[in-house]
Amino acid sequence: MNPITNAHTHLELTDLAHLCPTKPMSFVSWAGRLAWNLRGRSKTQVLAGIRRGIAELEACGTTQVGDITNTWLSVEPLIASNLQGIVYLEVIGHRRNQAFERLEQAKKKIRKTRKHPNYGAMQIGLSIHAPYSCHPDLLRAGAEWCHDENVPLCIHAAESPAETEFLVNGKLPAGRLATFLAKKLGILPDSAPGLRPIPYLAALGALDARPLLVHAVQVTDKDIALIADTGCAVVHCPRSNHRLACGRMPLERYLAAGVPVYLGTDSRTSSPDLDVQAEAEFAQHLHTGLVDSQKVTELIHQPL
Repeated sequence: MNPITNAHTHLELTDLAHLCPTKPMSFVSWAGRLAWNLRGRSKTQVLAGIRRGIAELEACGTTQVGDITNTWLSVEPLIASNLQGIVYLEVIGHRRNQAFERLEQAKKKIRKTRKHPNYGAMQIGLSIHAPYSCHPDLLRAGAEWCHDENVPLCIHAAESPAETEFLVNGKLPAGRLATFLAKKLGILPDSAPGLRPIPYLAALGALDARPLLVHAVQVTDKDIALIADTGCAVVHCPRSNHRLACGRMPLERYLAAGVPVYLGTDSRTSSPDLDVQAEAEFAQHLHTGLVDSQKVTELIHQPL
């Protein structure tokens, strides 16, 4: 029986589904709004949302999932579920010392979880959030550790035009929510590397760990060639990309380059549900005339 794989979720955001845009809005405005609403949530509230998310996945017929957790609270519920896949512990931040403290905590948690009596069907990995939101040493060291320890790695990359604009030119978006988000993450204009997201990750050696790259919308042909040459896979989240005005992933160019592509729903804060089959239907319309509909459907049947 073919798996039904939703390769990218944030189950811990299920309780914030009311933040999902009903029409496209800028990624930066959405991210600032999300960061603002993350404050003050209780562990009970987050766990209840995670359990609802797992129940929704199972009701949709999902058999495999890739979940990213910043709170790390989805690990136990996912291991106890009937789902298979990978849950990635997220580390984020430009403040080097704090970021490395969090990375060390993640390493300990990953080592401990690998000894869990029910460990196996649900694996554990590391997520270094994104090139724009993480100190370069964190990206470099985290990827190196994953490579050496054979730990799955996931990175959000090349998602929005604003990300590329910051990394290449050091320009931060204007607005109250954008300022709040930049301050929260410790992002400063002089921390921009002057490179596009994918070449930047390559320069740091992060692609050597063959991370699962989520979104990968804002890419050039050279970026795609880098992804292909390093053996990385990407996750396509078309409904989230649409609602956050990130653009259209060039799916046809990824497939032509031989890059493995998965489909994911992202979180309930940027998609209306966690049904990856609905994601595939949206993708079929999005890529009409560029990618065969059957080929799009096949993307959800790949094991993680």
